[in-house]
Amino acid sequence: LGKFMLARRSRSAAPSVPAETVEASGRLRRILLAVDGSSVSDRATQRLIAMRQDLADPAELTLHLLNVQRPVSGDVSSFVASQSLDEYYQELGEKALASARALLDAAGVPYEAQQRVGPPGETIANQARSNRIDLIVMGTKGAGAAAALMGSVAQSTLEHTDTPVMLVK
Repeated sequence: LGKFMLARRSRSAAPSVPAETVEASGRLRRILLAVDGSSVSDRATQRLIAMRQDLADPAELTLHLLNVQRPVSGDVSSFVASQSLDEYYQELGEKALASARALLDAAGVPYEAQQRVGPPGETIANQARSNRIDLIVMGTKGAGAAAALMGSVAQSTLEHTDTPVMLVK
């Protein structure tokens, strides 16, 4: 319990987001939608589409669509050519993005799609930071054993970011 409280205290004492990264108007300008190709990601995409329609000026919104693939273990990567791994990640990423792309295209929502390889929660947080994202939207399914209530990727994202996160069930 002591280690938990100490870790919690150190997280709450972490420096806040620098003022220059937050829009002075407080309006949503940049949203990162993290998807994995699941039905929960589709619900998050649909929720984002509905939310966008409620904005005063939806055209001002920049949407970053992101899929993060977990890297294969070091044992596997040492026996497989780098180009083959890149093609593997590309194929998995395209499959994971396909459903969200179809939903966004059907709704006429413009977006910039990105694929990354790395630890999902940390990578999502880093992308949010580097793109000065105002809100992260993602589904939560609780498939991981580490965080049965929320989902291990959602939990990890929350631990690594100061950006507001909207979780869709």
